[in-house]
Amino acid sequence: MMNDTSVSQSQMSLVVAAEVKDKKAEDEGKQADLENDNEGSMKRANKKGSSAESKQPKMADESSATESYRYDVVLWLFGMLFFSLLISLMFGIGSIRGWDADSAYNHNMSNSSMERFLPEPFTPEPGVYKRSDKEASSRWYYWKLKPEDVTAGTKLFVWFSYCLHNLSVWLVLYLQHKQKSFPDVNGKYEKKYSNTPDKYNLILFGLNVFFHLLHLLNTHTTYDGTAADTSEASSQSSVIVALIIMLFIEFKDRGVVFGYPSPYQLRKYQDSVWLSPVYILRKYHGYFIYWAAIFTFWYHPMENTFGHAFGFAHTWFFMLQGSLTFTNLHLNKYWRFTLEVWVTIHSGVVAVQTVPNIMGKELWPMFVFGFAMAIILTQLYGLPFWKNIPSWTRAIPVAVYAIIVVTSYSFIRDVQGRPFTRLQEIIRIPGIYYLILLIGWLIIVAIAKLQRISAARSISSSKESINKQESKEGAPSPPPRWKEVLVLLGTVTTYAVSVFLSWIFEYIDLKVNLIVLTMIYCFSFTLISAVFGSFLLKMVIPLQRARPSSS
Repeated sequence: MMNDTSVSQSQMSLVVAAEVKDKKAEDEGKQADLENDNEGSMKRANKKGSSAESKQPKMADESSATESYRYDVVLWLFGMLFFSLLISLMFGIGSIRGWDADSAYNHNMSNSSMERFLPEPFTPEPGVYKRSDKEASSRWYYWKLKPEDVTAGTKLFVWFSYCLHNLSVWLVLYLQHKQKSFPDVNGKYEKKYSNTPDKYNLILFGLNVFFHLLHLLNTHTTYDGTAADTSEASSQSSVIVALIIMLFIEFKDRGVVFGYPSPYQLRKYQDSVWLSPVYILRKYHGYFIYWAAIFTFWYHPMENTFGHAFGFAHTWFFMLQGSLTFTNLHLNKYWRFTLEVWVTIHSGVVAVQTVPNIMGKELWPMFVFGFAMAIILTQLYGLPFWKNIPSWTRAIPVAVYAIIVVTSYSFIRDVQGRPFTRLQEIIRIPGIYYLILLIGWLIIVAIAKLQRISAARSISSSKESINKQESKEGAPSPPPRWKEVLVLLGTVTTYAVSVFLSWIFEYIDLKVNLIVLTMIYCFSFTLISAVFGSFLLKMVIPLQRARPSSS
């Protein structure tokens, strides 16, 4: 058989055909199993006669009286209702307990903060662990127990809960992914997308609800999140990389800048190895994004502040989206757009809450206008209505953005009271976005090229006989158990390296600037997601729904 880790030319062609039809069905709101409905392949199969046709895996019957009812929307509404109740509990219980720790700058004015937390090290404290250098404040996470209040129990509770949460949702997601990727005993595939969540969706939803309630209990018993042991920059970076992965996912619909390159312009490159990052991350993105959301979720305690509430809203949105896999709502462009741009609101709220409004010191402009630049350059143009209006209208949001920024920075001044000198700060966040996008792209392309070279050498002398053998074998079967176990162990080990990296940097108190540390984590997590998607998951979940060759 052909090397199952290679992205061969024929594989990529089939994936592209499936992607094109998938997009069409998505716009109509009727998702079907598009990867097994390639018109050219069916014509060739018909020419082979009835015997060849009988070997072709078929779709399960997709007709259903309930398919017109949007049960996926109902599940989404339940998710929103649950989160509203959770936030009410978060604020209510915190208020009853007298918690009012909204900012480290208000430490000495708070009724509860001096008793619960150490002050943030705004002034270096020579010789004091994690508080001795001038950058210590930027790396310090305020909402964590004092060292003398930390016990084995406070650490065990949160780490056991985090690991159990992550591993359980990964397992369920994998089982669902496998069920959708291979035919049943009758050679039929399940419908890929539908209006009705399956049992795995409901289990994922239930798990995420349970662990949110458990985290609330954690906050009001042992309190600490994983912030006591890991770096704040790693929590931020995991979400940044998750958002960058969404740039890959949406690339075929909106390009990188102002909707370019368009899907039409990309057609002639559809078989190119340069598009392999798009196909790979569209297929396997769920595992990394789940990890990023859960890692960040357990990093923070459920403190009753607006900054925490908006942050937990974002991680819940990611987990709710992860509970809606293979439903039509999972594909909704406006919902996906919300997932991407919510960080603009969250970061602005956190910056206003935690940084004093002192001239030249405000951080909210950098976050709000920085993330907004990514919206204006890229994210906005995935919304469906842009396809129905002239392309010149894409200049309108750019002009509006420019007017707002210039006007705002005429009032946003530096420490010396000068206007416009801070204007350069708005390019920092999009700079990180697009730099990591480029790095991730090149990493996956390099891996794909190596895979093609390896595959070409191993099968060049027997390609025809292999294709014939594939045709005889008919529908593929799921991977053997030993391979699944190896991939599971490899997955856990790979992501354990990410967590260990965060822990060791925090433990040794690596004295570097927060932005530099964030870049280190972003690069490391990008490498992990690329290797993970390219090597591990492809061993057990094919890049496309496999079928007999038409040769």
